[in-house]
Amino acid sequence: MKHNVVCALRAVGFVVLGAVGQGALAEALTGIVMVELAGLKAVSGDVFVAVYDSDATWLGDDAVAVQKVVIADALDGDLVRTELQLPMGEYALSAFYDRDGDGELTTNFIGMPREPIGLSNNAVGKFGPPSYSDAVFTLGAEPIIQSIIMRDM
Repeated sequence: MKHNVVCALRAVGFVVLGAVGQGALAEALTGIVMVELAGLKAVSGDVFVAVYDSDATWLGDDAVAVQKVVIADALDGDLVRTELQLPMGEYALSAFYDRDGDGELTTNFIGMPREPIGLSNNAVGKFGPPSYSDAVFTLGAEPIIQSIIMRDM
């Protein structure tokens, strides 16, 4: 009898999961990062926000996601705001203002950014970029805010 009840509960669970659909299940396992960018003096142009999920990919070309934010559409007073919906987990963000409009972070001959940048937790490096551990945050089911100050280097 106990075995039949367990089998029936499993069957109901599979039916419910099937009815809910994978989209709803995936949505239930995501969280929202509200990104606020401060310190931009521009009212037009684009900001790119990159999302990283490991030290191995940090500040490289293998970002989990990159979101282009049109400043004019996202300007709220002195802040540029956008939202990212991501699976729950650990992440770090980098953002740059694309001052010259080429879609890439412009750097000088030694690799220092020539356009305003900002990182989650407002991480700042010493003699190089900050570590992933300085910028990482945990995203759970509750929305969180990452307030990032954009700086010219």
